[in-house]
Amino acid sequence: MINKMVKTVLENLTIMNVLEAINKKYGNATALRVKKKDGSLKEISFTKLGRRTVTISSALINLGINKNDRVGILSENRPEWVLAFFGIISCAGAVVPLDTKLSESEIQFILNDSQTKCVFVSEKYLPVIDSLKAVLPHLEHVILLDGSKRRDLILLKKLILHKGKERYQPIYPEDTAVIVYTSGTTGVAKGVELSYKNLLFQVLAFSEILHCSTSDSFLSILPLNHMLEITGGLIAPLYMGSSVTYADSLKTTSMLALMKETKTTAMISAPLVLKMFHTGIMRKASMLPPAKRNAFNAALSLSRALLKMNVRVGKILFGEIHKEFGGRFRGFISGGAPLNYNIEVDLNAMGFRILQGYGLTETAPVVTVNTFEHNKFGSVGRPLPGGVEIKIVKSDPNADGGEIITRGPHLMKGYYLNPKKTEEAIKDGWFYTGDLGYLDKDGFLYIQGRLKNMIVLGAGKKVFPEEVEAVMEKSPYVKEIFVLGRIAHRGIRKGHEEVYAVVVPDLDRLKKEDLKSEERIKKLLKSEIERLNKNLAQYKWIVDFKVRYSEFPRTSTRKIRRKTLEDAIKNNNSL
Repeated sequence: MINKMVKTVLENLTIMNVLEAINKKYGNATALRVKKKDGSLKEISFTKLGRRTVTISSALINLGINKNDRVGILSENRPEWVLAFFGIISCAGAVVPLDTKLSESEIQFILNDSQTKCVFVSEKYLPVIDSLKAVLPHLEHVILLDGSKRRDLILLKKLILHKGKERYQPIYPEDTAVIVYTSGTTGVAKGVELSYKNLLFQVLAFSEILHCSTSDSFLSILPLNHMLEITGGLIAPLYMGSSVTYADSLKTTSMLALMKETKTTAMISAPLVLKMFHTGIMRKASMLPPAKRNAFNAALSLSRALLKMNVRVGKILFGEIHKEFGGRFRGFISGGAPLNYNIEVDLNAMGFRILQGYGLTETAPVVTVNTFEHNKFGSVGRPLPGGVEIKIVKSDPNADGGEIITRGPHLMKGYYLNPKKTEEAIKDGWFYTGDLGYLDKDGFLYIQGRLKNMIVLGAGKKVFPEEVEAVMEKSPYVKEIFVLGRIAHRGIRKGHEEVYAVVVPDLDRLKKEDLKSEERIKKLLKSEIERLNKNLAQYKWIVDFKVRYSEFPRTSTRKIRRKTLEDAIKNNNSL
């Protein structure tokens, strides 16, 4: 029944019909807010959001932006990013959201490959566009999101619309709404074409899962060029009448202060942010007087035990911690990378609900997610309601899992102007994700790793780096670890891959224990690896490792840049 209803909605409405309805429904309620330099909060109502959307849309049409023309956005998270986004999709243009962490050459490639005609840019990133203008033959207009005295630019705030001068272009559910560039196995970016239908399906699914309302407040911390933030952290909250606040800093203290001020109830997050919160809580607990520290540990153990019986007492036992988060926080939606099992259980035991999910840019992005009602720790949940299907394709019938494939209304139209790559990825309507996993008897999905990351040993045994990393991260001395296959040059494994690791130690912990010399640090880490190796089958053991004293390179969504590290290691470059 739900599949039929969703299908009817998706075939007859676009995301724009929905936005028009919610702007009227919620009127003067706060839609967006951001912290200003003077410390006050700037707020934009649903009514103003709707009015500015129509203004920007009409202005773009007047500038010559036609249906399906590509329009880029290069900016940090801010309400103006949202105004630009809705303005573009309202005029039937296709948004090309740009990652601010990309190099100039990568931005140049994306803008040229997509033949982007216009770019919205903040003053912070204007120098990037200025330096590239000469090599962007398709770029006709630059619109600045914040103030500038330059007369050669169009200013967002100067775009006005006289009553009765609104302009519209027809929009249909299958039209392209967004083209998001994602790196492939070769490192060459591919443009993922997502339709209005894809976006609307995700929004409807999120509303079914989260049950939010006008009393809810989201804090936005993931970059807006990330599809999970666009659908789950922006459009879905607005659809439910909730407000979205943009963080002015990703420092823990700043985020907690903003959560208190805005009474945040939900957040789309990455595992690294959850780890940061968890580390901060546990560090504070370790500094308590002995009696209070013992009480904290006892409460955590009790709450963890009760969780196994689905009894949740965390908010009662850890009320003081919840006050630090604003007192109304309901939960995190986590995705983008594996979440450490112990962190997931600990935070749940403290009363913080974590809905871990799985998806890809090509699936707009969510495929599966845990819900408040149905949640299994360690899993990434079950398929979204409304028609998402998943299957496990095994190359080895004796293996525990296989490649995850999926189909449904969440699936992309294809890779922009790249039919060959589209045909390689989508076969008979099924998208081959390149991720490995398995389903339990209740239909919950568990991720084992990435197919291209898998280490194949000499005897044919297969090792998933992500599994080994999760075990090693249990050490209090390991801040980060990167596991990969390296060709052995000696011994019985010579010529074959062996399990190798690069370890970033927790320097604060080492300093606390007065461990300073590199020799002593390496000896300690070796001991920890040997201890934790015993939790794995012997063929999965780390046989050698290197210590690194700086954080791993990461994407804007805080994923480790595995390919960058692998190339550096294999080419014997300095880490």
